[in-house]
Amino acid sequence: MEQFERAKRYLSRVEELYEGVFSSSSHDKDAYDDDVISFFIHCYHIRDWIIHLNTLTITAKQIDGYIDRHKALKVCADLANGSKHCKLTRSLRTERQPQIAGKERRTSTWITGSGGGEVMKCKYTIVINTEILDALDLARECVELWKSFIDQLKAHNKSIQQDTSGAGASA
Repeated sequence: MEQFERAKRYLSRVEELYEGVFSSSSHDKDAYDDDVISFFIHCYHIRDWIIHLNTLTITAKQIDGYIDRHKALKVCADLANGSKHCKLTRSLRTERQPQIAGKERRTSTWITGSGGGEVMKCKYTIVINTEILDALDLARECVELWKSFIDQLKAHNKSIQQDTSGAGASA
């Protein structure tokens, strides 16, 4: 699914921020911050893609139930909706609106015969209620949860197809 692949690409960007971004000019810190929040927006909207590409009888309510059973996906949903909308029209899935509260950046300089630049490593923390979560850990967990859900849907769909083709063959 295209949206799941997009979320995984944004996860890769967040992983790169944690590992270190190399630059021979200045770092665009705002763009790095945008990549982190964009991950959560794209990750949450996998929900909409599953609903709209639905070839099974799965409902939005069932998908929302899955999200609500997993803290990581609830935080993802509230981060996405809180950053995307000026005023939330949906109720929160968490007790309080999660925030990206910490942005840690460490920079080191490198110089070679042909020039130089900087390596910047970033780390983001999310505060929800009184709990502090690492953004990368949360992002990875969200991707794993969606992968599991999508795999379950595929297995269910395959089972239905086998049942209908098997039923027709034995009749």
